[in-house]
Amino acid sequence: MTGLRLALVGDPNWAGTAHARRALQALAPDAQLHQLPTGSAPTVDLDGLWLLTPPASGDPTAHDATISWALHLGIPFVGPLGGSQGGSPFVTAVPGSRLATMLGHTPRELPGAAADARTGLEYVTPVGTAWFAQAHRDDMPAVITAAGSPFAALVDHPLATDAGLHPLLVDFIDAARRRATSRHLPEPAAAPTAGPSFAPFADDEPRSYLHQMRTARYRWWRPLLALAAGLGTFFAISMFLSIVWVVLDPSLLETTDTAAIDPTDPVTMLIGNLMLAGLIPATLVATRVGHWRPMGKVWSVTGRIRWGWLLRATLVTTLVWGAYLALAWLLSGEQPTARPEHWGWLLLITLLTTPLQAAGEEVAFRGGLMQGVGAWIGRPVLALVVSTVLSAATFALAHTSLDPWILLDLGGMAIACCYLTWRTGGLEAAIVLHVVNNLVITIGLTLLGGIQDAYVTEETTSTAGSAGLGVLATAVMTAILLWLARRSGVAPKGFGRPALNPESR
Repeated sequence: MTGLRLALVGDPNWAGTAHARRALQALAPDAQLHQLPTGSAPTVDLDGLWLLTPPASGDPTAHDATISWALHLGIPFVGPLGGSQGGSPFVTAVPGSRLATMLGHTPRELPGAAADARTGLEYVTPVGTAWFAQAHRDDMPAVITAAGSPFAALVDHPLATDAGLHPLLVDFIDAARRRATSRHLPEPAAAPTAGPSFAPFADDEPRSYLHQMRTARYRWWRPLLALAAGLGTFFAISMFLSIVWVVLDPSLLETTDTAAIDPTDPVTMLIGNLMLAGLIPATLVATRVGHWRPMGKVWSVTGRIRWGWLLRATLVTTLVWGAYLALAWLLSGEQPTARPEHWGWLLLITLLTTPLQAAGEEVAFRGGLMQGVGAWIGRPVLALVVSTVLSAATFALAHTSLDPWILLDLGGMAIACCYLTWRTGGLEAAIVLHVVNNLVITIGLTLLGGIQDAYVTEETTSTAGSAGLGVLATAVMTAILLWLARRSGVAPKGFGRPALNPESR
């Protein structure tokens, strides 16, 4: 006995209430049925909500508060959409959707309800939305569901009529029963002879890159544990490399001013790049130990590096971004100067370690940081905004220069990488852009002279024109990569829609 508790939300005199009651009694005869007023905030002891269809003259925002609370608390629900009356009576399922597996792709006659509720477009078009269309009527979404929720579906036609029940109601009741079971049953005890399970938490729902750590088994303290594990790992790697650095260059023991350290010295460049590359294992450990998720979820929603996408992005970025950097250098009026004494070593170290250095920064600032914030914040738009602001601010300030134009240039690059990561569902595009940028600048200035200008320090400054050009070029490169991602099937078509991980069933 699960003690299943379901509730109807709305005025009991609204049309369709009787059909809703009969449908729930048929699908879940053991359930306790409750009636809640319109706009109610559901309590955690409820397992499912049926939002009743308001009349045509009602308030389209009547269920907004209930929907918001249900998503926040993870309570399954079904409800109405508006805006379909007078349109085509036929509904066509979106290929690949759950509804398509139930109904196929043949249009079904499901006339729209005369409801004054929010339309499907109001849910699926905002930037950062977690709502996606499962079926269309003409060009309007007729059935939509929310990712990241046990079950959330809104339809523009009656869920229950004398002719029968909507097929998604079966999934709704299944999700409600799972919630009821989890509320009443304790976690199963491990067999006495069995050892502890070290398997990571698996995917449970389609989620964006930001919310890969926010599974049903997420706990509020896990991002803090992940931060501690990551910092501890990075500290250990840095201490080891510092010892190696002193062994290779004993003169460091006599150096008291860090500003006197030459970043273009081959040993210094090597150790510096390897330290930043150490952010990769540090973030992977943080993901596995802190969030108890597969390490591969740092790379992408698929749990791995998507090598085909990475190679396509590398080819395009090298051609476009490399040409931009070369043209910017020519237009700056700079002239070639003498190469540094150890330029051959610098080129070798750059080719071997700069990709790891750039990837390390992306894994930490766009991977671990954004996913850690996303684990705490469930609302998609708020999670994206907060994580992007923190990522851009920490990335820009980590380069130590407080010049406003340098901060603008670095912040623009960081924001672009955050958006690319969110839209494509992985770090590949951001890593490619960062790697190509650093390689072209470092190799170019090593060969042409002026390699010291490749490093941002406390004294580095810029101009409004240079920063503005950098932000504009970054925006253009971002648009090109997003176009390529959509063409490659990596990013979804909608401007505000993130790539999701495949659903586990």
